[in-house]
Amino acid sequence: MQAQRKQCPPGRDFAPALVGKIGASAVDSGRQFEAFFEHEHLLGERIFACGDAISDGLKQLWTGKEPPLDQGKWVSPPAIQVPDDLKRAIAYFVHLIDHFADQVHLRAEESMIEVAVACGMARSKGQWVFDQHEQARAYWQCLDVAWRRIQDGDDDDRFFAIVDFQRAIEAFVFLFKAHAVRENDQVYPEAGRDFNDTDDAMVLNLISHFGPVDITPFVGMVERMEILLKLHSP
Repeated sequence: MQAQRKQCPPGRDFAPALVGKIGASAVDSGRQFEAFFEHEHLLGERIFACGDAISDGLKQLWTGKEPPLDQGKWVSPPAIQVPDDLKRAIAYFVHLIDHFADQVHLRAEESMIEVAVACGMARSKGQWVFDQHEQARAYWQCLDVAWRRIQDGDDDDRFFAIVDFQRAIEAFVFLFKAHAVRENDQVYPEAGRDFNDTDDAMVLNLISHFGPVDITPFVGMVERMEILLKLHSP
C-alpha cells in the first residue's frame, strides 16, 4: 500500500490543536499558553527575590554616608566597595536582564497579545503590558550604565553609581512584582477568552521561537545568585 505525507506549512503534518480549556476560572483562562507563562513567572519570582536582596545589600553600603551637597563646593563621597559575593550576584542579574528577560519572556508575551488582538481582544486591554515592559527596559538600561560605572568608575563616581543601581533595581522589582500578578489574573484570562483551541496551540508554537531552546543555563544563574546572596544553601 502506498502512503503519502500530508504537509501543513511550515513543515508540519497537521495543524496542532489542544484538547481544550482545563481549570478555567474568573482569573485563569484555562489555556495552555497561560500555564506556560505563569510557570515562567515562578522563575521571575526568584529573580525578584534576588533583586530585593541586591537592593538591600547596596542600600546598606551608602545609606547614611551621603556627602553634603549644599556647601557650594564639591565634597568627595566616601570610597566604598561592593563586597565580592554581592558584586558577583549583580553580574549574574545584569546578564539575565540583558540576555534572558526581554528575549525570552517579554517579547513572547507581546507576541501573544498581538495574536489576541487579531482574535478580537481590544488592544487597550493589553496596552499597559507594553507600557510597563518599556518601563522595565528603561530601568534595565539604567542598571547597565550604573553597573559599568561601579566596575570602571573612580571612587567619587562609584558611590553615586551604587546609589543609582540600588534605586533602579528597587523600582524595577517593585513594579514587576505587581506586573506579574496582574498579567496572571487579568490579561491572560482576557486574551484566553478570545482564543479557540487552535489559537492556543498556535501561540504555544509561536512563543517557543523566542530566546534559546534550553533555558537551563539561565536557571543555573538564578541559583548561583541565590547562593551568593545567601537566599538558600548550596
